[in-house]
Amino acid sequence: MNLFINDTPVKFIHREEPFDSSAFDMIVQANGLIDLNVLKGNVLIDDVEAPQVRQMIAQLVEEPFKNVRFVIRPHNYDEARADFMSLFKVVKAAGGIVEKGKKVALIYRLGKWDIPKGKLERKENFKMAAVREVEEETGIKVELKEKICTTWHTYTFRKKRILKCTKWYRMTSINDKNMAPQAAEKIERIEWFTYKKATKAFDDTYNSIKFVWDMYLDSKLPSRQ
Repeated sequence: MNLFINDTPVKFIHREEPFDSSAFDMIVQANGLIDLNVLKGNVLIDDVEAPQVRQMIAQLVEEPFKNVRFVIRPHNYDEARADFMSLFKVVKAAGGIVEKGKKVALIYRLGKWDIPKGKLERKENFKMAAVREVEEETGIKVELKEKICTTWHTYTFRKKRILKCTKWYRMTSINDKNMAPQAAEKIERIEWFTYKKATKAFDDTYNSIKFVWDMYLDSKLPSRQ
């Protein structure tokens, strides 16, 4: 589960899932209250009970934690995940990275370069919504390709905690002659970027978008893996 709480990367893993301890800057054995303020870098929190997960989530929702990534290894994965999910209203969304040759289309919205996406409408599935949202936000006619990944991120709307599940797809441009930003969605610009320039543009964007971009590049450029 690739999760971003207040833009802080959090990943839940099963106890049976192998991990490389050398990949972590800190490994914390959960035995009581966990003070997230003293943690930094790549952090594994091991053997966590559901109430501790709830306490951690509450702290993450209230304040952003920069320069830290959490991997949570619950004592009971299913119980901890279900308890976490119960704290939020789940909203479904879909989007995609549009290719044209060796370039990709990025949108500029709310001061950051981003990837087009949006919520599912009634009776839509993820694939249908991905194509519709991308075409609406960019004006580009697209052809849907394979799925890149799924992300989950949290935000607050009208004092309610929202957990958005977004499925991301690779797409190719069929026709971009009507390419234009969707002003109603506060999109100011759309531009075609090379992979190198897109990576640079994403230096200052949301961690969830950086994750999607990295997953996309890993699928396109095996030498990165």
